[in-house]
This record gives sequence, C-alpha cells and structure tokens, in this order.
Amino acid sequence: MLSSRSEHLGVARVPDRAKPSDCDTVAYIPARLASERVPRKNLRLLGDYPLISYVSKAALRASSIDRVYVNTESSEIAAVAKTIGVEVYWRAARLAAGPVTTDEILYDFAKAIDCRTLVVINPTAPFLKPETIDRVLSRFRNSPSDTTLFTTTVLRKHFVMGGQPCNFSFCARSPRTQDLTALEYINFIMLVVPRAKAITQYERSGYCVYVPPLAFFPMSGIECLDIDEEDDFVLAETINALNKSECAEGQSRPTTRS
Repeated sequence: MLSSRSEHLGVARVPDRAKPSDCDTVAYIPARLASERVPRKNLRLLGDYPLISYVSKAALRASSIDRVYVNTESSEIAAVAKTIGVEVYWRAARLAAGPVTTDEILYDFAKAIDCRTLVVINPTAPFLKPETIDRVLSRFRNSPSDTTLFTTTVLRKHFVMGGQPCNFSFCARSPRTQDLTALEYINFIMLVVPRAKAITQYERSGYCVYVPPLAFFPMSGIECLDIDEEDDFVLAETINALNKSECAEGQSRPTTRS
C-alpha cells in the first residue's frame, strides 16, 4: 500500500549500492524505522503519503542537488524511497540504534559516497520547499570553502536559561516581543558540509558535525516545523489539510474573461 501511495512522485529504477560519481552535491535523508517518540513516524501517512515522501520530493526538485539518497536500514523505507525515485544507501544495523550520533552516520555515508558537498535533510520537516534548499546551498557556496552550514529557527520570545534572562532584563520594563533581540537554535532541518572535511575531522577527532568555521541560515514559518512529538504530527496534519483545501478551492474558482 505504501508504494502505491507514493507513486505521485513517479517511478524510477535506482541502484541499491553506492558507486563513485562526479556529483558535486549529494543529499541524504536519514530515516530509520524505529522512533522513540512517534512510532514509525517516517512511514506514517501525512495526508495521502508517507511522511518521508515530502522532503524526498523537495530534494528531488531542488536544482542545486545532483543526487538524493535515503539513508536507512529498513526495507520498508527503502521500498518507499525507490518508488519515489530516491536512491537507497543501506546503513549497517548498528547505525540504526537509538544512541548512534549524527557524526557516526555522516562519516559512514561520507566514506562511501563520492562527492564534494554533503547535504543532510531532516525527514520530519514536511513543509521544506525546494527553493529554500537552493537558497541554503547558495549561501553555503558563497561561504569559505571549509564551512559547515546549519539551518536555524529564529524566534522573538522572552528567553530564560538557568533561571536567567537571555534577551531582556529582570530589572527593567518588559520589552515588547517585536523589540526583543531574536534568538535562534539549530533545527537540523538541513546540514551542509564538505565531504572531505567530514571524513578528515572524524578520523582525527571522532566527531565531524560541530567543526568551525560554522555558518547559519535562519528559517521561519511552517518550514521550521519538525515532527518530534505526537502533537507536532497533529499540527502538521492540520496544516496539510488546510493547504489541500486552499489548493482545491483555487482550482474550482471560475476564471473571469476580460
């Protein structure tokens, strides 16, 4: 059933194993079957399609990405990916365990796939747009050559940490939200890193994600929605239903002739 629901993205025969290529930019979508907070969330239907199909579609449509992989240990997820037209990178079962870090998965993929630039795209950000992916990569390509770039979520809120204010004072009048200094957090919707840097740093230090120089691409709005909890899925379902309704309404609206 999942395969047939994914046919909206077209069918393509793709290789299961990595092979050397001259690709400049390769993206992978990390997607293991198990999920601690939302069971099997990568395969859970959002509207008519599995969650993972949304970012897969966005990545395939982005003009700045040469090849797209789903990085998984699951035959179920692989079946969906192949039907969509995304290549499959089979990670070892040990790399699908809960305690495994992004550093380990990134290094494993970087060692196997030949390219200059690696892009990691979160499978649980269903509203990410192809044009945003292209803007992120444009920012990366205009940064120093050894930069690692993260997308961030920007918020204007009264933040406290450890009981202390971050962007306002307890000893002054309360500032309006719009007057606050915006703070941002790394949302891991996208991570871009030179392949050579990831390999070298991991082999030297045992990690490869937070290695300077770092750059940040701020995001806002529904593209920042990352499905981590059940409530996030409920919100995504509501947004998706509204988008679908607005699209249907626009198509049914009669055109006027001048």
